[in-house]
Amino acid sequence: MPILIAIAVYAVIIARRPMDKRLKKRHVGPLAMVSGGVALFLAWDWLRPASVSTTYFLGEFAGVTAVYLMTWTLVLATRLKWLEQWFGGLDRMYFWHKRWAMWSMVLIVAHIIVTGHGGSAASPQQSANLAQMGQLLGVISALGLLGLVGVSLARVGNFFRLPYERWLFLHRLTGLLLLIALVHGWALDAIIGGSAPLLALYVLMGGTGMAAYAYDELILRRRTPRAGYAVRRVERPTADIIDVTLAPAGPALLPLTGGQFVYLRVGGSRAWREHPFSVAGTYPDGSVRLTIRALGRGTRTLYNDLSEGTPAALHGPYGMFDYTLGGQRQIWIAGGIGIAPFLGWLTSPTSPPPRIDLFYSAPDSGDAPFMPELAAVAKRQPGLRFHPYFSRKRGRLTGEKIQDAVGPLTQDTHVFLCGPARMVANLSRDLHQRGVPRDHIHSEYFAFR
Repeated sequence: MPILIAIAVYAVIIARRPMDKRLKKRHVGPLAMVSGGVALFLAWDWLRPASVSTTYFLGEFAGVTAVYLMTWTLVLATRLKWLEQWFGGLDRMYFWHKRWAMWSMVLIVAHIIVTGHGGSAASPQQSANLAQMGQLLGVISALGLLGLVGVSLARVGNFFRLPYERWLFLHRLTGLLLLIALVHGWALDAIIGGSAPLLALYVLMGGTGMAAYAYDELILRRRTPRAGYAVRRVERPTADIIDVTLAPAGPALLPLTGGQFVYLRVGGSRAWREHPFSVAGTYPDGSVRLTIRALGRGTRTLYNDLSEGTPAALHGPYGMFDYTLGGQRQIWIAGGIGIAPFLGWLTSPTSPPPRIDLFYSAPDSGDAPFMPELAAVAKRQPGLRFHPYFSRKRGRLTGEKIQDAVGPLTQDTHVFLCGPARMVANLSRDLHQRGVPRDHIHSEYFAFR
């Protein structure tokens, strides 16, 4: 109960903060997940049979919580547009998707350690065959889920060199493994078997996850907003960056704005797999600009093979990385290809804030192909000050160096960051320590792209 009170107090504090309503909404999703987990524990503790020991209860609840978290991961994988506002964008939804999947694996291990195979804890009404089936299903689901999360870790994936198509196929088995885990819990968990309300709650929880899985597999791919385009222009300003303009191939257009991201699929019958990229610009005729860095096998193939006239399809748009969340004084910080959303904002028809300091960080000038374009925009917009920054000469960009360039960081300053995860984390911490409120530091997670 104290945890629920703490959550309620935190929610009230967020609601009373003087900030954009969109920023307040993004707290609702994580808070709902945590509140649901606490309520689940209270229900399990209150309704558990009296004969169940505390050790067994904790072991079985670890397994139930793992199922609860996996249900959330399946819900977040659906890319439902209306969910974005409650998490702060699809990039943050995938951030939580990954975190909760990893925590579910920790809980599965705890469940196995505490309860063993769970056979001895089956309720008297369960037959020996049912208990054996439950044990087998538990082993299958645990090994399968642990393996799926394992190969999703960057170091493990690089070690096995698993192609994306095979990883995606394996990842799509998550729902089936969750179903197996649900049957395992129903067959062996004496707490669920001894309480009709807990059984109903367990079925509702699992049914939500399976409904999300079915939607993802059977409906999402047919209902995702998409539009046809053709590659109109291809430029390769560096050895690993491709700058692409897509022209609409029909009347259907996606309602895109700079800074959002879309899923791109190029090619005909043997289409290259879809991949998310930030919108680096939109044009009055409906054309879309994407800037892509060749990091993996797929993007390297795209860099080498993409040519003008190639058919393409865009799905989306997604993302809530938006400078209109900030005030009149803003600092934009881009690392490498993280300049893409800022390029999109500078070409957006919406008027930018009156004062912007834009930092474009790259190892050296050869890795900053958009520097001349940004310098030209800065000359046309008197409120935009452009700060190219080359880390090979000057070391990494820090809050102190930013403050030296722009002056005092006041309470009304808003900072927008897009770049490598470590750079974003370090600068976010550094700038907050120098006076920028946490609510005024906005970043986009693009590690999943």
